[in-house]
Amino acid sequence: MKIWAHRGCSYACPENTLQAFKAACQYPITGIELDIQLTKDRKMVVIHDEKVDRTTDGTGQVCDFTLEELKNLNIAVPTSGPGESAYTQIPTIEEVFELVKPYCLKNGVLINIELKNSQVRYEGMEDMILETVSRWGLENYIVYSSFNPQSVRLLKEKNPSVKTGILATPLSECLSFAEKYPVDALHPNIKKIDVEDLRSKTNLPVRAWNTSGFEPFYPDTGAVEIQNLEELVKAGVTDIFTNVPERYLQKSHETAAN
Repeated sequence: MKIWAHRGCSYACPENTLQAFKAACQYPITGIELDIQLTKDRKMVVIHDEKVDRTTDGTGQVCDFTLEELKNLNIAVPTSGPGESAYTQIPTIEEVFELVKPYCLKNGVLINIELKNSQVRYEGMEDMILETVSRWGLENYIVYSSFNPQSVRLLKEKNPSVKTGILATPLSECLSFAEKYPVDALHPNIKKIDVEDLRSKTNLPVRAWNTSGFEPFYPDTGAVEIQNLEELVKAGVTDIFTNVPERYLQKSHETAAN
């Protein structure tokens, strides 16, 4: 089973922050997952929700803020000693690339970029992210995904060589899309693996994602439900996106040691 850090180590650190991504890259992960949106002045920032309310001390739609205004919002972070800032800010995609690129080149860490363009369409986002990835020389380390089928199709039309994953809640919906359009992976909800005898139907990777109901996000310290990886493998799942990659990797290390 391949392990991806969902919005970074997002149980131990605030999701989609440089701190969460740096923490994730300290482990032998397959990759990190993150979300991009556009600011009012059309800068690409890394944030999941269309509103800033849940993850920052601000209120309002991401698309209504300029980058400078977003950078004035604070995200509380854990500190390990005096002199450390108790806050961080929403990062730009370039800031994440600067942090993660050395791990891509040295360790082969991949980056799954989810285009958050289902509720707000963000015209031109596909061209912007393709150009930015090319400028950073990271083409071989990127997977693009979206819940917006039009966006996934558009990415492939603009550059057939890019790797894409179609996001949907049930696996059957992902599979239905893959039967009609070029796609490189299926990204369903980990609780909605609803296709029997999957490997007779597709050889595509199946990367299943979690929900906050059983994997909380920082600073929620609620219980984490660890999945049965053997059962997921039997069902055809090849990868998981998890808020707690460190727990799965530690468990794997302990199993190997025994």
